[in-house]
Amino acid sequence: MSRHALALARRHYGHGQVDQAIDVLLRLLGEDPDLAEAHALLAFCLLKRKRLHVAALEAARALELEPDSVYSHLAAALVAIARRRLSEAETHLNAARELDPAAAVIEDGFARLHLAWGHDERALAHARRACELEPDDLDYRALLASLEFRRGDRGTAEALAREVLELDPEHLEALCVLGHCELAAGRVDDARQHAAWAVQLDPMDEQALTLLAAVKARRSPLLGLWWRFQSYLTAGSRTRTVVLLLGLFLLYQIGMIALSQNGLQRWTLPLSLLWLGFCAYTWIAPGLFWRSVKKELQQVRLRPGF
Repeated sequence: MSRHALALARRHYGHGQVDQAIDVLLRLLGEDPDLAEAHALLAFCLLKRKRLHVAALEAARALELEPDSVYSHLAAALVAIARRRLSEAETHLNAARELDPAAAVIEDGFARLHLAWGHDERALAHARRACELEPDDLDYRALLASLEFRRGDRGTAEALAREVLELDPEHLEALCVLGHCELAAGRVDDARQHAAWAVQLDPMDEQALTLLAAVKARRSPLLGLWWRFQSYLTAGSRTRTVVLLLGLFLLYQIGMIALSQNGLQRWTLPLSLLWLGFCAYTWIAPGLFWRSVKKELQQVRLRPGF
């Protein structure tokens, strides 16, 4: 009975039906409160709902019941990542690796840890390793697609996301990655469809709501220009982004010098104000965007037929 209920909860969780998974797990734990795997899976579900305190309690209970379980250590690691306790997460992942060195799920955990640390290349290497270990697992391929998009390889990210969606059209992470790829390519209506689909699957999912906010920002008269600018800047490696920003600054300095040397000092003030306005806009716009994301995360209202 408990095996069947656990399998059902995993299936709900895998399809983004987090609330249904929580209901099944709570009923199961009501009958058998010492089932470590159920506590660990409940911790994953609560993480999705941003209930970090209770997720930590569930992960701790799973570890208490089965301290030598890879799954329990993984739950504790992901909770620690969400709480920005990254060294603690690394300790749990290392413990899990000692228990099962060839588990793809641990490579996935390390990828998410290095992503939180900002070590994009290391995160990518672990995600690729997870895909090598379990090439048929769509979650690992979706994470790899997300990381490829993050480093600016949008072609690879889109191809990976489409591969995942061909096998599972309701894979939420792949939908969000493909939506961001469509948005970056200027296909706003397609991106909106992916965002709508993702939000319908899970109205409280952070990735889906971030994509929805990004679509809104792209269409906003205030934020649209910034969105195009940052999409162009980030369409490649970090080195490319830094070179482009340095190039813009050098162009500004060259313009100021050229105006002064050609007796056009009256244009230096407008050029300085234009540069100041550009800097202020690119400084304020991200704050406005993330404020809109937080607003979406706080409250979601779907229009009929959306």
